[in-house]
Amino acid sequence: MTIDEDKTEQLAALNRRLGAISEDDKALAIDLYDEAVEAVLAYTSRNARQLNHSLLVAARRLAIVYYNQQADEGETQRVEGGVSRTFEIGIPSSIRSVIAPYRLGKMRRM
Repeated sequence: MTIDEDKTEQLAALNRRLGAISEDDKALAIDLYDEAVEAVLAYTSRNARQLNHSLLVAARRLAIVYYNQQADEGETQRVEGGVSRTFEIGIPSSIRSVIAPYRLGKMRRM
């Protein structure tokens, strides 16, 4: 399976996970998935040619987080009716732990 086929499969899985969404939301899901792929690549210090299945799955999970946090964008904490919610900033630790083994180290010159 090529990376493009895998991306298409992950987008289909993302749409299934989000449920019955409108065509506008499907376009938004594609945008969020692209942003999530870029975030995963930046975190791992990789480029698009170095994508693999595990990173694309992590990007799909991150896109779901992005989709669910739309109304809460920019917030780090909220209290409503005595219930306190704290939001994780950046890539959630559950996703970071999956992509951490794929991080590339940086070499320093001496």
